[in-house]
Amino acid sequence: MALTLHAHPFSSYCQKVLTALYENGTLFEYRMLDNERANAELAALWPIRRFPVLVDGGRTIPEASIIIEHLGLWHPGPVSLIPEDPRPALDVRMMDRFFDNYIMTPMQRIVADRLRPEADRDPYGVAEARRMLDTAYAWLDRAMAGREWGAGEGFTMADCAAAPALFYAD
Repeated sequence: MALTLHAHPFSSYCQKVLTALYENGTLFEYRMLDNERANAELAALWPIRRFPVLVDGGRTIPEASIIIEHLGLWHPGPVSLIPEDPRPALDVRMMDRFFDNYIMTPMQRIVADRLRPEADRDPYGVAEARRMLDTAYAWLDRAMAGREWGAGEGFTMADCAAAPALFYAD
């Protein structure tokens, strides 16, 4: 069954899914969202029009973390990105959400603001996002003390989220 990923290379959430796919050597077709036709296909699959979106056979799976969970269930590779044991799995999911919500989201607010016309910028929102990043980085420094990976002893979905979040936020 062929997998098709509708994505854009500059999207951190798409990079998150690509990391999971490449880590496991999972074969897929890349549908780059770089023209009207590709964007219309995305809208037909997922009217919310957020990406990435994975199509697996006739099933449409939106949202990066859900796509990675889907891959682990239906297209597992040599690297288990979510542990089977529920306690470490919960730690992985928590760190995944941490990177998405407290690093990536404020970073995106800052970047989106810079892309707006100057008259439409939101200095208060940017300052709030920077405060969130400062708080998140301080917490992360403490949480990561003495460990190499985002959660647990090896590479997981938390690291798929961490890599693009930290790269773009830098």
